Amino acid sequence: MKTKLLLASLAGALFVVTACSGEAPQAAPVTVTVTPSSPAPSSPAGPDPKTVAWLDGMCGALFGYIKASNDHASKQGSGVEVTRSWLSENLGVRAGLAGKVVDELTALPASPIPGGDAAKKSTVDRFVAARDAAAEGKRKLDASTGKTALDQGLKALEAAQKPLMETTDPFASLKMDSPELLAAAAAAKKCAPSS
Repeated sequence: MKTKLLLASLAGALFVVTACSGEAPQAAPVTVTVTPSSPAPSSPAGPDPKTVAWLDGMCGALFGYIKASNDHASKQGSGVEVTRSWLSENLGVRAGLAGKVVDELTALPASPIPGGDAAKKSTVDRFVAARDAAAEGKRKLDASTGKTALDQGLKALEAAQKPLMETTDPFASLKMDSPELLAAAAAAKKCAPSS
């Protein structure tokens, strides 16, 4: 108790001396001691940007195709009469849509995921077949006036729509079970069907 009283008296006296002299008291030199702290725990690294970009590229091409195909089909309406011009136009649209997927997937860099290049090649091969079937069917249909060409055009249209009817998962052969790949898949925004 005596110590607290003494400190309070000294602080009061110092205040009075300072107030009367108009000068600030000289501060004693301050010694700062820095203790090295342990390094901050590093936060887990985010998903690999190359893997996320590659997955986004694959998903973007495939979901883009599905959306564009569905949009095109919805403009057709129900009960459409299949005519030579209608079939030719649809074969052209289907060839273009499948060709766009081929171009987008071909432009992707090498896969950072083991087995990714094989999955991409398999997908590209399916869309090349669809694109080529539609383009060849359109070429034959436009070059002929016979009923046989119309029948062949319908078969070509069916072949061109095969990627829509096949429900194969392009990532089924990939082992997406590591935390890193799961994080990359979750970060790939174009792999969410609603995007």
